[in-house]
Amino acid sequence: MGVAILTETALIFLWLVNFKPSNNHLEKYPSVDILIAARDEEDNIGNCLDSILALNYPEEKLTVWVGDDDSTDNTWKIIHEYASKFSQVSALKITKQITDGNGKANVLAQLAHKCQGDWIFITDADIKVPNDWVKSMLAAAQHEKAELVTGTSLVVGNSWLAKFQRLDWLYATAMLKVVSDFGVPVTTMGNNMAITRKVYKDIGGFESLPFSVTEDLELFKAVVKKHKAINLFSAEVLNESTPQNSIVKLLLQRKRWMRGAFELPIQLLGILLVQAFYLPAIILLTLISPVIGLSFWFIKWILKFAFGVISAKKLSEKVSIFDSFVSELFTIAFSLASVIYYLWPGKVSWKGRKY
Repeated sequence: MGVAILTETALIFLWLVNFKPSNNHLEKYPSVDILIAARDEEDNIGNCLDSILALNYPEEKLTVWVGDDDSTDNTWKIIHEYASKFSQVSALKITKQITDGNGKANVLAQLAHKCQGDWIFITDADIKVPNDWVKSMLAAAQHEKAELVTGTSLVVGNSWLAKFQRLDWLYATAMLKVVSDFGVPVTTMGNNMAITRKVYKDIGGFESLPFSVTEDLELFKAVVKKHKAINLFSAEVLNESTPQNSIVKLLLQRKRWMRGAFELPIQLLGILLVQAFYLPAIILLTLISPVIGLSFWFIKWILKFAFGVISAKKLSEKVSIFDSFVSELFTIAFSLASVIYYLWPGKVSWKGRKY
């Protein structure tokens, strides 16, 4: 328990003294391809494409590729309508399998074959991007001489479950930034990343990667063997994600993520393991001595809340102390449920498919 408190204190200290802000001055405007894999996203794909079409970037240097992954709703119809109306949007109906990866990796691999630009950007169909997303990602890449760039993503929504996911994502992405600022390659996010087309081709693309339910992590691991990757944390690269609208769907998402978590660098995995073992330890200690147990829990929550406030400020966001407190209480039950569900025999279910 003391280790968990020291971990939170260290995160705050490192965040304050070692945070590396990104450079937003873009010197050159390279050509860019944006790839989106969509499956049953009729409620989201329109908002996603609207945000991309509103990007502050030269239209003639921007191409959007959207692949429909055998959707059962009106996703293809919406994509096709956008492609008919906007010349920079191209719609592809994916009908064959060319990778050993999941459905998303298969779609992205085939979209990437169409790319001719200098950079490949990847996001999800349930994401809204900020106006300066492309410019800010590229500016940081040029300044840092990086070949892979990862932005920041947060869940957006008014429901209590959405607010819980938002705080959870805020804490996780801030930890990624803390570790990456020390030069430790961690991971990327498949809803907010950019890679040079040359490097993507050099590693053989998604079709060269082994099967994984976390295709973004596999791509990242292949890239950082020889190339530089950076993580950004600013409002200019903050993508807004649609939340999972039920606890069941959230558990399905977490089981998929936990499969990839054990492949993370030991520095980040260690922090996650401390968090995981802290909760049952607190419960046990509280049963033995309620005052001591609750005191440890309160100190850790205050430190975590402080870390969240500092992190949110860097994104021009705010954290509610009430939401943080309620979310921390829910985290105890949800974390235990996630571990049980992860260990429960069965495949990972995602987007109507099992892996």
